[in-house]
Amino acid sequence: MTRMTTSRSAPPEHSRNKLAEALESFGNVKAKHKRWMNFSPATIGRTRELHPHPVYSVRLKRFLAGRPLSATLKRVGWMYFLRDRSTGLACAEVSIVSGKHKNARLSEGPFVKEAFQLIEKSIRDPRIGRHRHALRSLRLESMHVFCLWIKVDHRAEYFIPVTSSSAVLRAGQWISRREFTKALRSEGQRICTAQERMSYLLEKHRG
Repeated sequence: MTRMTTSRSAPPEHSRNKLAEALESFGNVKAKHKRWMNFSPATIGRTRELHPHPVYSVRLKRFLAGRPLSATLKRVGWMYFLRDRSTGLACAEVSIVSGKHKNARLSEGPFVKEAFQLIEKSIRDPRIGRHRHALRSLRLESMHVFCLWIKVDHRAEYFIPVTSSSAVLRAGQWISRREFTKALRSEGQRICTAQERMSYLLEKHRG
């Protein structure tokens, strides 16, 4: 039997400190408002921290102007999945603004569950499970796309959409970097063209 080899991203100390501060603050809110959310925040020492990884965005204008995907990426935060003592699941994201780790936001619900389950399923897939890998996430808010980005042994990369409004970037689909770049550029151009058309029609209507 081949032993699975995994790689766990190590969050910077400043990010984890912000997470600890946020969990303490969220815990105080939860104590006063029991129905605020199902998850019960606690200090990091009493909360299971799962799949921490960096989150990136794409500078879309530069990308659509022809720049390589790697040249348009920007790290915007760190994401943590959290389990409380009752196995409640939540997701915390500590943002990065001007190179500094800022406040965390905490969320739960269908998206959190879907993202967590897709990560768990993906890292057990034969394409990844027997190799060292690095987990990341990629968010394109203007295109309503959020996907996992997994690098395997410096040999392969996979982009796996968690949510997407695009027919060419289907949720759960494993996509190579080349295919993802091509699909992202095509979809981005389509959206920009539609937005420009809408702006033109609005201006025409006002005139």
